[in-house]
Amino acid sequence: MMGNRILASLLIAGVSLTLTGPTGASLPQKAKLPPPAAGIERFQPADLAQRSSRINIEGSWKISEGKAPNGDRYTGTADIQATGSEANLYSVSWNTSAGEFSGLAFLEDDHLFVGWAPQGKTYGVAVYRINSDGTLDGKWTYSGGRRQVGEETATGGRAGRLEGNYEIAGRDSGGEYNGSLRIRRSDDTYELTWTVDRTTYRGVGLRSGDWLAVGWGPQDEFGVTDYRIRDSQANGRWAILGETDLGVDKLTRDNRN
Repeated sequence: MMGNRILASLLIAGVSLTLTGPTGASLPQKAKLPPPAAGIERFQPADLAQRSSRINIEGSWKISEGKAPNGDRYTGTADIQATGSEANLYSVSWNTSAGEFSGLAFLEDDHLFVGWAPQGKTYGVAVYRINSDGTLDGKWTYSGGRRQVGEETATGGRAGRLEGNYEIAGRDSGGEYNGSLRIRRSDDTYELTWTVDRTTYRGVGLRSGDWLAVGWGPQDEFGVTDYRIRDSQANGRWAILGETDLGVDKLTRDNRN
């Protein structure tokens, strides 16, 4: 998806460990990525910017209901803060009974789409607008990217069908890149595979109306959450790669905010 120019920031040293998501569900093991590259410049697709939501979600939230895909329950808090980016980019941190986790999120149409991983691990988030002609307009960032946002367009899809094979064109700090994207559906989740410059990236996605939210990373130690914001409530569903069942993560705003 993002090209060899960002592999340096995605490289995780040593052998990967089996970790748990905010639900306690196991995340699969994966091998290391090859060596690297530089950061990402900030780009903001005009159409996505015009459709962005402008609601106040910053502050502390309590996890009123947390449940893993395997049924395990968890409790804790979440903190949401704007990053100052013009692309409606937010940081999210969870402190839960299952561990601590970090995320980056885009706010679109009253939904907060979050890509996350266990604290200290590398992860990314992407959000695609699904157009009526089958094309996808996306923006993305990752935890090593200094809060900078890249852009990507996927073409070759079929109208009315998200699954399929696409050609992608995007931009990052190294300039333009091209490659391919495959999207496959598995129950309520989507598995994405990007190939750019002979390098493969994987992601897990959730669809919400005309949006596809994706969490991605170098070693599958990541997930994606879709929060629907309603005043002081945020009803979330989340997924990790390789799991077809979804977790639940409902938030209630801390009245002390």
